[in-house]
Amino acid sequence: MKRLKGCIFGTLVALAVFAIIYVYVHPVITPADELPVYHVSKHLDDTLRVALIGDSWVMFHYTLGRDSVLQYLLQSKVPIPVKVRSRGKGGANSKEVYYYMFSSETIESEQEPDYCTQPLLEEHPNYCIISAGINDVGQGRGADFYCQNYQNILHLLLCNKIRPVVLELPTVTIDNRIEVHVEDFFNENRSFAVSRIKKRLGFWVTAQLTGADMYHVDECRTALRRMLDETGLIDSVVYIGIKEWNPEGYKDRRGIYLNDGTHLNLAGYDVLDSCFAEAIRKDYAKRLR
Repeated sequence: MKRLKGCIFGTLVALAVFAIIYVYVHPVITPADELPVYHVSKHLDDTLRVALIGDSWVMFHYTLGRDSVLQYLLQSKVPIPVKVRSRGKGGANSKEVYYYMFSSETIESEQEPDYCTQPLLEEHPNYCIISAGINDVGQGRGADFYCQNYQNILHLLLCNKIRPVVLELPTVTIDNRIEVHVEDFFNENRSFAVSRIKKRLGFWVTAQLTGADMYHVDECRTALRRMLDETGLIDSVVYIGIKEWNPEGYKDRRGIYLNDGTHLNLAGYDVLDSCFAEAIRKDYAKRLR
């Protein structure tokens, strides 16, 4: 009888642990549910509009004043007025980038700026540049998670006849090692140190559950290209491969990365924006024929 009670108790404990893991982890590793498509009205003027949405690469594009630079570069290549706008959030993975496209799904508070990109899309840009995936890799989300969210992003844009510009995942430094510095727990850095360890431990657990590699982009990069080819979406987007602008990754001898090896410096944005402008120019000219 005692053995039976022990087995029942052990089973109940295992089920409870599984339920807790499912409740807290399942939403983390599950791609976004595709939301009903909203439709935006096409602008009636002759302005060529370009939007940038995504992660910290887009956030820095805005904060470093690069929208006006890209606008100037593109304006010199096309015969009509150009308007460029961007909005991104550091640390955002592809699921969050997708949900930020909906006002109903975007958290707004006094503590955080509004990351919602729906207002940009409601201006009906001709092109929308997407930067997403680096954080999917760093957070151990896996290629399936990344590709499904990306497909959702593309579907919303294409349903509104907005031409997506797909930026292939760049080669960057991804460092989510769990480092413990004892002194940080006895000074003003304590809360930050605890938060960082919890976050990175969560990324590690996620990677174990998904079987994803947290430090290399190759799996997600290859999977996205395969998805675009197999679904035929490659013919509906402007695809910018890594070798078109950054063949050497963070070791690029042109010095285009910050010291973290993850984010671009101003020289890097000069290279990237020039690539954006030329890619859009070519596609725009081709579509006018």
